[in-house]
Amino acid sequence: MRLRVRPAESERGSGRLATGSPGDLDVLLFGGTGRLGAAITQRLVAAGHRVTVFARPQSSRERLAGVQVDYLTGDLTEAGSVTAAVAGRRFDVAIDATSKDRERERFYAEAMSNMLAGLQYSGIRQFILHGSVGAGDNRGNFPDVPFDSMLTVMEDKGAAERLLKDSGLPYTIIRNGRVLAVGTPASGQARLAEDKTVLGTVSREDLADLTMYCLGRAACIGKVFHAVDDSRDAAF
Repeated sequence: MRLRVRPAESERGSGRLATGSPGDLDVLLFGGTGRLGAAITQRLVAAGHRVTVFARPQSSRERLAGVQVDYLTGDLTEAGSVTAAVAGRRFDVAIDATSKDRERERFYAEAMSNMLAGLQYSGIRQFILHGSVGAGDNRGNFPDVPFDSMLTVMEDKGAAERLLKDSGLPYTIIRNGRVLAVGTPASGQARLAEDKTVLGTVSREDLADLTMYCLGRAACIGKVFHAVDDSRDAAF
C-alpha cells in the first residue's frame, strides 16, 4: 500500500472512527511537547480536535506556546502514573510520539506498558505509535545497516511494538528511518509503505502529516507502516 501524505479531497474524513466533522476526536498525545509531538499537536488543534498532552512536570512547553491544549502531568516510567492522570477521562485516540532521555538505556517497553495499563478503561479506539525501522526482528531485513550499534534501543522499541499489538487495542504503527533535521519543511511527498524492507528518509513535518492522514482512518488500523519520502536523499 502506498499512502501519500495528502489524499484526494474526496477521501478526507472517510473511514473515520467518529462521525460528523473531521475535527471531532478526543486525542491523548504522549510526547506532545517534543519535536515530533509538537508538530502533531499543532495539526490536531488546527483541524479542530480536542487535544490533551501528557507531559512530565519539568517538560518545557515552549513548542506549544499559544496552542490550545489541555495537559495531564505524570511520568511514563512510573507505574500507575498514567492510570492516575487519566482516571475518569475518555479518549478516542492515543498517540505515542515519545523519545527517551539520553541517559536511559531502556524506556520504550516500560513506557508502553504503563500507557496501556492506564488506558484500558479510557475508550481508546486507535493507538498510533511512532516507532523506528529496524525495531525488533525488523532489523534482520537490513543486513547492511549498522543497527547493532543501537541494539538495545531497537530491541526495546520492538518490545514496545509487541506489547501494543498484544494489547487488543486497534493500533497503527508508523516507523521512521532517517529523520531530517529539526526545521526541515514538509515536502508533501512522503508516503506510508507496508513493505517492511523499505528504509528511507523523512522529515518530522511529513511524519506529522502522515499521522493526520491515519488519524481515525480504518485503512490504517492493524497496520505497520514504514514512512519514506522518495524525494529525499535516502543515504544512511
